[in-house]
Amino acid sequence: MQKGINDIILGMKGVFFDMDGVLYDSMGAHADAWSKAFLHFGIDFPPEMVYLNEGRTAQSTINLVFQQNEDRLATDFEIEQIYSKKTEIIAAYPEAVPFGGALALMANLKMEGKAIWVVTGSSQDKYLEALLLDFKEFVTADRIISGKNVTHGKPHPEPYLTALHRSGFLAHEVLVIENAPLGVESAKAAGIFTLAVNTGILEDNILWEAGADIVIRDLSELNL
Repeated sequence: MQKGINDIILGMKGVFFDMDGVLYDSMGAHADAWSKAFLHFGIDFPPEMVYLNEGRTAQSTINLVFQQNEDRLATDFEIEQIYSKKTEIIAAYPEAVPFGGALALMANLKMEGKAIWVVTGSSQDKYLEALLLDFKEFVTADRIISGKNVTHGKPHPEPYLTALHRSGFLAHEVLVIENAPLGVESAKAAGIFTLAVNTGILEDNILWEAGADIVIRDLSELNL
């Protein structure tokens, strides 16, 4: 099967990477920060729920939690307060470290002449600037689709449809690498072959059920 995965990747014109949990070992910190931020305001949102909802925009995440716990949408003030608290908490964590397997895979893709794009729900300049620094040999600002570029975040297909539109590729010409069920749903809704790398706490079957075409545990399993 390994040779088959590599052949599929090499047959594509480009690869669309998610960021947190795919390029960076960062989801543990985000999950903890979201949980603590909500708890600060008396709302329970355990880490597993963060992983299950990874990929949503911050506003969508907060509104979802309020609908589940308060049976209403959050106010603009509540969204600002909770997101500010989450940002404050995560700022105290060490900087996220890129996965070695991601750097190695990008280096191989570049040698093979494949286009590299990043499609992330993040909209914070801090993380987008770090991405351009840590992956400077492979990623350029014009090939990043962030939360700033879309109206609807994952699991809506808009993020990946936007990447297709801007890249000029057709859906069958690219492959998506995701780690979250909502990201997988987004990519599949856009009609794109999707490889899920399970770097988090969820069971593999959740990614399969979301529609992943392939599920692996580490990008270092791919040796192009």
